[in-house]
Amino acid sequence: MKKISKLATRQKAVTNVLASLRIEQLTPSPSVVKGLRSYLAGETTTAKLLADVMSHHVAVRRV
Repeated sequence: MKKISKLATRQKAVTNVLASLRIEQLTPSPSVVKGLRSYLAGETTTAKLLADVMSHHVAVRRV
């Protein structure tokens, strides 16, 4: 059985994210692209990347 490297797993995840954006006819912002590159390099985790994207792109609703 062939073992998949961590880099290959990361590349597949980034490819899937970008494909999903293209399907929705969306373009990733420069901060998202930067985050995906740092994820590919192993400098950040998916949880940190998601938190960064949400803090930058999702407005806080206060009632």
